[in-house]
Amino acid sequence: MDENSRGMHPAIAVVLSVVPENEGSTRVASSVVREDDGAVAVVVHTEQWQYVVVVLREGDRWLKPGVIIGDVLPDPDRLVTNFPTMPLAQQSGEILPSVDNEFVWYAIVGTAALDAVSARVLTTLESCYPEIGVDGRVLALIRAQPGERPLVTVTTRDGREESNYQED
Repeated sequence: MDENSRGMHPAIAVVLSVVPENEGSTRVASSVVREDDGAVAVVVHTEQWQYVVVVLREGDRWLKPGVIIGDVLPDPDRLVTNFPTMPLAQQSGEILPSVDNEFVWYAIVGTAALDAVSARVLTTLESCYPEIGVDGRVLALIRAQPGERPLVTVTTRDGREESNYQED
């Protein structure tokens, strides 16, 4: 490991090893480590692309992800307020089956509006309250049933709750 990677979580090192080298400089924008569950979500930015990658542990080793697909970098400008049914702007994610295929890991990344004070992500298996970064970015890693879409809810300063709930 070089001087800059000391103390880096081994799963993050695995992710960085699969980001295409021709993309220019890379940096870890955010990550969520669920050490006890053996799962990590990492958001990597290159000069033009954003990669959202989930890495799982099997035994004592972190599994190298297969194909990773980049998306354009998110717009750094935040909305003043959320749109109804769109709690996070520029929302994207990554889904990966668990090692035992009993559930899926779902990573969700997006940008909260300026008036957002908290975020919640909910599935039938669990819920979490990811932090909203100073840049408005939110990253959550949550377990879900196969085919289930997590419910994302953002609470605003004035108490409104905006979610991506839609009846099927």
